[in-house]
Amino acid sequence: MRVLDLTHAFDNGMPVFPGLPDPSFEPIAKVEEDGYAMTRYAMLNHIGTHIDAPAHQIAGGDTLDEIGLERLVTDAVRIDVSHRDPHGAIPLREIREQLDDVRAGDIVLFFSNNARNYGTEAYWTGWSYPDADASRALIERGVSAIGFDGPSADPVDSTTMDLHRIWLSAGRMILENVNNLDQLPARAQLVVAPMKVARANGAPTRIFALLPD
Repeated sequence: MRVLDLTHAFDNGMPVFPGLPDPSFEPIAKVEEDGYAMTRYAMLNHIGTHIDAPAHQIAGGDTLDEIGLERLVTDAVRIDVSHRDPHGAIPLREIREQLDDVRAGDIVLFFSNNARNYGTEAYWTGWSYPDADASRALIERGVSAIGFDGPSADPVDSTTMDLHRIWLSAGRMILENVNNLDQLPARAQLVVAPMKVARANGAPTRIFALLPD
């Protein structure tokens, strides 16, 4: 078995969604000086590779600790939309054929080849995401979550986050800033491992695929 990491590293200076404060990873002890190493983390829970729980925008929505692990350890289906130019909202007609590949419980990951732009201005417009009708069609297939190699289920200039609300109000999760989707096959076993925080509306997340060697 080969393990494919789909996570961007967290670090000082990492890209964050426009308008959010930068994180800080500050050493407070060093082995050379103190005999041990320790670091203070200061960051929001919706930056970097992370997961949105329904509670992120839905009053009374499930928090991460209320969601069963079987929904986070499941198959991923990759939908390749890297050929789209310009990127942006994907209408249902463009993914209708791929819907037959989607099974109940799958996590659907949209590959826009945007991870290559991580850390540049192009990253904030270089990915694609299903529009409202396409999102509802995927929800009707019974998917567990949706994910992107971009920063959001909505365009970064959205003030209403309508697509977020479609997904989260249906009890689905959203994975944002996923990495290395160019190396993921069309279907693979996926492990989504968010930080376990009580009543979390989202969390930094390690995502990896288990591939045959």
